[in-house]
Parts: sequence; C-alpha cells; structure tokens
Amino acid sequence: MAMPLPNPSAVRRANARDCTVVLREAGGALTLAEIASATGLSRPTVDAVLEELRATGIAAPAPVAASGSAGRPARRFRFDPTAASVAALDVGTRTVRCVVADAAGRMLARAEAPMQGPDPIAPLVQAVRGTGLAPSAVGVAVPGILDPAGRVSRSLAVPALEGIDIAGTLAERLGCPVEVENDIKLAALAEHHLGPGAEGIVLLQLGHRVSVAVIIDGAILQGAHRLAGELGSQRGMRWTDSSVRGRLTWSTGDDAQELLERAAAGDLDAVQEIEEFCAQIAPRLATVLLTVDPERVVVGGGLSRAGETLLEPLRRAVGRLLMTEHVPEVVPARLTTDGALVGALGLGFAHGSARITGVPDVPAPWHRLDAGLS
Repeated sequence: MAMPLPNPSAVRRANARDCTVVLREAGGALTLAEIASATGLSRPTVDAVLEELRATGIAAPAPVAASGSAGRPARRFRFDPTAASVAALDVGTRTVRCVVADAAGRMLARAEAPMQGPDPIAPLVQAVRGTGLAPSAVGVAVPGILDPAGRVSRSLAVPALEGIDIAGTLAERLGCPVEVENDIKLAALAEHHLGPGAEGIVLLQLGHRVSVAVIIDGAILQGAHRLAGELGSQRGMRWTDSSVRGRLTWSTGDDAQELLERAAAGDLDAVQEIEEFCAQIAPRLATVLLTVDPERVVVGGGLSRAGETLLEPLRRAVGRLLMTEHVPEVVPARLTTDGALVGALGLGFAHGSARITGVPDVPAPWHRLDAGLS
C-alpha cells in the first residue's frame, strides 16, 4: 500500500504526478533520462521524485540494461502495479457486483453478492471480500439521488440505502477511502473518458427506466444540490404515456427485447411502437440538449443493444424538434452493462490517488478500465 508523500508543495506534487503517469503508462522500465524527456523535467528533479516514489512503493528499481559503451550503466525504474489495488461496486436491486484492478488499471478479480438482509452495507462488504483482495480505495455506484453530503436521499431501486452514510460506513469496515456517486452519472463519466474526445456529452440511459446524466467540461454536471439531470424528480413527469412510476412498459410487457427483435425484422406494428416511444421521449431530451448544448448524445442501457433499430428513429424524432444548425450526434454507448462499474473504478482511482500511488491527483488509467467489461 502506497504511503502519501510528506507535505509536498504544489510543484512537487505536480512533478510526482507527471513522473508517476509516465512510469505507469510505459509498460516497462525507464531510465532517468527517458523519464526526464517524457515529462520535460530536469534529471536532478526526476531523481528526487523517484526517491520519493520508491519510498511510497509505487516505483521500484529495475535491472540495468546492457550497454556497449564505457561508463556506469543508467539506472532504470518501473511502476509496481502490485503496490495497491482499487475496487468498484455497482449496487443493484438484487445484486451488488464488484471488480478489483491493480494500480495500473488491469483487472484482477470480480465477485458479486445478493442484496439481502437487514444491513444494506453488509452485501457491499461481502462483494469486496469475495474477490479475496484488500483494496486501497473503493468507488461505489448507487441507484439513487445523492444529497450534497453524499448520502442517498431517494432510491426507488434500493430504498434501504436511503439516509445511510455509505461512504463513511464502508470505509470504516474496509479500512480504505470510499467515494459514492450515482450510477448513471458514473456511466456517463466512463463514456466520456472511453469515447471520442468531447467536452460535453449527454448520456441517455434506456433500460427499465429512462435516465439522463450530463458531462460538461469533462466533469459530471451536479448543480447546486446534485440534482442536475434528475428529471424524474419533477412531480407528474412521465417519459412516456405508458410508463408507471418511471418504469417503462411495452406491448410485450416490461421487457422490450422481443419487440425490438420484431422491429429489426421489419414488423410494422413493432416499428411503429418504437417510433412512438422515441417521439414521446424526444421533447424532454431536446430540452436538455438545448440547455447544455453537448457535442454528443450517448445512448446506453439494455435497449441500446438494439442499435440502429432504436437509434435511427430517435435521431429523427430529436432532429424534427431542433431548429438549429448543429444537432448533437446520437451514438450507442461503448459500455451497455458495465458503464457504472467502470465509472466507479475511475472514481476510486481519482478519490484514492494518494493512497494508491502516494501522490494526489494522479488521473485514472481510463484506457485500461474497460478491459474484459461490456
């Protein structure tokens, strides 16, 4: 477990962060000269930083490379991914899923536990311990609205979590930093980091419910009370005429898979139902788009697996409403099932940076976090 640097100045923190990232992304050992070239720092500065990183355990000496020239071989250092690990939890109605990655972002283990029993935190602890690893930091994705203090103020999916200090209680039981965030917002954060570059995106999550999350300037749009995007909190609001308490219903019942398959096969009644669904959700989506003006709408959730069967009528429905020159592109999510889990991993890396690497503000290795996930 990495130990934080002792009271580093802002400049030292920035230098240590840059060296840590270069070592982590190198994929092998580097000399002082190579690290200095990659970071733009002087060799004496890099040497001093590496001594501090060695003390935290995140950097380790590597065997010197053979040299055909005379003189002392150059010292080399490598990033030690085993120095720490990060866990992510995705809390669902029936199950809590957990994945653990090493300090470089590579997956080590995964486990799950049933959401049952009188103590709603116990399944989260069980899922983490089921991996057989003791993480240095944890990110948690929860289905519900968080208040400014980080507690779940409302959750239709898991009401037992309401009012509980999830982060504080879980941190006490696991002995490491824990950060909690709404699952759809974390899925949006993951899509932002894993997709093509964009300052702003809107994630439209289509599953059993319709949910929206917004990323602006690379960060989750929270608002003054963490209510940004929580359209379901408007009294009387219904995404569709047939939705019940926010839950979508179809001619095929709660599950739209059969309907979407028929639409894809050209069934005219199924096609018309999908087009009507898109026409009904488009007005509220268009209002969000004109409010935040994102580059992209990312459609996630189980319904997004239908691909163009759903996306094309949605594009048409939104396009008919926007009398603007620029209309955001509508694309499928990269992650349909594990977006919240990947977002929670990124949250754990960001929040626990000092505990993981010994250095504050080291960015998460997003490009590795979706390996093996979907």
